Amino acid sequence: MSSEPGIDAARFGRILALIGFVTTVFLFLTAQRLSGNALRIGVVAIGMVGLITAIIGFLVAAGSAVEAS
Repeated sequence: MSSEPGIDAARFGRILALIGFVTTVFLFLTAQRLSGNALRIGVVAIGMVGLITAIIGFLVAAGSAVEAS
């Protein structure tokens, strides 16, 4: 944690990088296994989970900033 006020950008960046990596791996695996409509549904579902996880990561970073102040 940094001692500066505000959102910890390093923590938020690491969380986004991890979410991006895991989402990319799952998308590649989905593309290999599924086709047609199932692929489209899988891509949208994985994308939504990644987006929701990124939002939660932002809320965690913002929460730690509020606790620090």
